[in-house]
Amino acid sequence: MSYEKTELAEIILTRTCHDLIGNIGTLQNVLEFIGPDGAMDGETRKLLETASYLLNARQKFFRVAFGMTTAAHSTEELKELCERYISTVGTRNYPISLNFQGVSPQLSKMVCLCVMTAADIFIKGGQINIGINKDNITVKAVTDYKFQEAEINAYKTVIGGQKPNDNISQYAQLIYLRELLGEDVPMKLDASATEFSLVIG
Repeated sequence: MSYEKTELAEIILTRTCHDLIGNIGTLQNVLEFIGPDGAMDGETRKLLETASYLLNARQKFFRVAFGMTTAAHSTEELKELCERYISTVGTRNYPISLNFQGVSPQLSKMVCLCVMTAADIFIKGGQINIGINKDNITVKAVTDYKFQEAEINAYKTVIGGQKPNDNISQYAQLIYLRELLGEDVPMKLDASATEFSLVIG
């Protein structure tokens, strides 16, 4: 199923705003605790630094994932961009690691959308592997815990050419990826409670 351009834009904008607004609110609240002379205690400074880091990491990532003709300069830069984004999704106690194989910066947009798709299914930590060869792009994820079953079911709906019933903007990255690739490019998803595989091409 194809989306109207305006509908796709609304889905993407809703998702990006949702993912940025929480830390914008944190920044606004923290500013109220800074004295007239700019003085702040250690806790306030830490909150400010954390919110700034999260906003910066997500904004730069979204610019590549959803922006126009934006790409990383190198594979190393792309991996760092994706790792910084992933760190805003996971937690310190349950980190999500990332591995690349055959990834080039020319496919920055596709890679970011794949990373975002995988990162969204985690409840706790695990590993994401992105592999690219001449035939396909492979996205794999593993965890020692469980993935979000509702998220994966919604992914199957999107890949099957249907619209998710609820919270459609939550799946903006996969919807956009499906639209960029076109209906002729196959996408195959396999998943269990702890393993996830998406093969494109």
